[in-house]
Amino acid sequence: MIKIREFKENFQRHAILRAVIFIFIGVAIFINPNGFLHFIGYLIAGYLTLLGVIKIYQSYKFKQQTGTYDIALAIGIILIILAAIFIYFAPTIFSILPFVLGLAIIINGLMHLIVALNLKSTGWTIFCILLMAGGAVLVFNPFQSTLVLFQAFGVILTCIGISEIVGHFQNRENN
Repeated sequence: MIKIREFKENFQRHAILRAVIFIFIGVAIFINPNGFLHFIGYLIAGYLTLLGVIKIYQSYKFKQQTGTYDIALAIGIILIILAAIFIYFAPTIFSILPFVLGLAIIINGLMHLIVALNLKSTGWTIFCILLMAGGAVLVFNPFQSTLVLFQAFGVILTCIGISEIVGHFQNRENN
């Protein structure tokens, strides 16, 4: 019971911080979704590079102690190469993602449409057709639709942040 209380207190204690982060990220995504995607790509590449450098340094320290290199050297080099590949191919990866997601949505919608038609459910049939139409939009206009969806995600994050702040102050009044 104590652990649950500690978790709840920690959760409430960090509500404002979470809210500010959600609002900041949500507004950034809404204002400049393409720039935010690039920022995330650079952030991931930077993280991989940092991990690679740390692994190489650990391997260097290991060599000083033992006279031989360990596997950390290879891992560090691979991480740095992955970071470079990620920076170079990030635009391609981001541009292919909506197309693949759109195909998956169309296939999923088609499979559910077959079930809905067999059940003679008008509501599910309409939903499946709308789902497939949404998938088609992602397939035929992947970049623009991704930016719009990403902006919607930004608005949702901002709303979650505002909700966190309101909830935090309501909980303080109730306690």
